[in-house]
Amino acid sequence: MLKDVIRMKDYSFLGRSDGRRFCIEGIDVFANKWQSLGVCDIVLDPVDKKPYSFSVYQIVTAAKTITFAAGRFHDDLWGFYQLKNN
Repeated sequence: MLKDVIRMKDYSFLGRSDGRRFCIEGIDVFANKWQSLGVCDIVLDPVDKKPYSFSVYQIVTAAKTITFAAGRFHDDLWGFYQLKNN
């Protein structure tokens, strides 16, 4: 089995969601299939600055491809990030 690679990158926090709806670049992530890129990146919770290891995903649609890091915070809400140069 392929192990995830953990990396430290420069991410922008996009927001939190309870899992019902969240849009990145106009795409509702919960309405689309996420493809894992097999890596995890370290991101900081914008509230308490604690580090989290979130997996990196892509969503491919007919219009565009988006790449983002996502995972659950301690409060069970989803957090979403994108690379700053993205």
